[in-house]
Amino acid sequence: MSSLPSPAVWFASLRPFSFTASVMPVILAVLIGFFVHRESPGSTIQLSLIIPFALSAVLMHSGTNVLNDYWDYRHGVDGFIRGEPDPDPTHTISRGLVTPAFMRASGNVYFIAAILAGGYIAWYRGPLYFIAGLGGALGGYLYTGGRFSLKYRALGDAAVFFLMGPALVFMGVWTVIDTAPFGLMVRYATVLSLSLAFLVTAILHGNNTRDIARDRDAGIQTVAGLIGRVKSCNLFVLLLVAAYAAVVLSVALGFVAYPVLAVFLTIPRAYHLARGVYHNDSAALVHVPMMTARLHLQFSILQIAGMGVQLVWNL
Repeated sequence: MSSLPSPAVWFASLRPFSFTASVMPVILAVLIGFFVHRESPGSTIQLSLIIPFALSAVLMHSGTNVLNDYWDYRHGVDGFIRGEPDPDPTHTISRGLVTPAFMRASGNVYFIAAILAGGYIAWYRGPLYFIAGLGGALGGYLYTGGRFSLKYRALGDAAVFFLMGPALVFMGVWTVIDTAPFGLMVRYATVLSLSLAFLVTAILHGNNTRDIARDRDAGIQTVAGLIGRVKSCNLFVLLLVAAYAAVVLSVALGFVAYPVLAVFLTIPRAYHLARGVYHNDSAALVHVPMMTARLHLQFSILQIAGMGVQLVWNL
């Protein structure tokens, strides 16, 4: 096998189906910037910085995905376990499509590029912005990289919830708007990112629920493995329910208006997922992460569209 994969294999190694988890929060942050600007007229919207921020977010997400595959392979989480092949079709190393060396090198390059893009934004936003961005990059790198791994110590769910939810959205709002009160930005970013944070955590938790037996055999601790199969399924459903509850809360608190309730149009897909996760056949759970990512995408589009309607009609 060549050390350099084909463009199609390289793209697949990034797990592009999961990019909704980083792209949609960026779009959400742009809209939140307009909401904050409406409450803080002295602030300034600077949309030119959103492109390098989106690039940084996707690069950091790519680096996390790629290094996760690399370290999972190195630690025996992916590949043959007890004579059974890896059930996940997105694991390119265990399927012999890319070399571990390529994944490790490319993953580090993605993180470096993400930090450089963030440094460009920090030129306008100041050193505190850069420090905060480095903290996010470190969190992503330590998800499975290095000697200390958040994922292997049952901290992956909490890390993903925070980094891909409130932290990412707040950094996006900070990127888009200048001279607005920090407290105002934090409140909007936190409340309006909760729904996507719950769903992105559900993507990870669905994956870990499927892999409980394999992770246990590899000596890996996840929340799913600690609480067991039934409770893990219950938690997956709770995460889905919490996403809808968070939207209702944002309306009740007055952060957004009723058009965002359009997210409830995705309930049939959520219900299908909630029923399917209890399936006893591990092979049937292979596509749960991808299906949850699709729910995240549809949910995000409707939430963002509802907020857009509110801005246009000044509701």
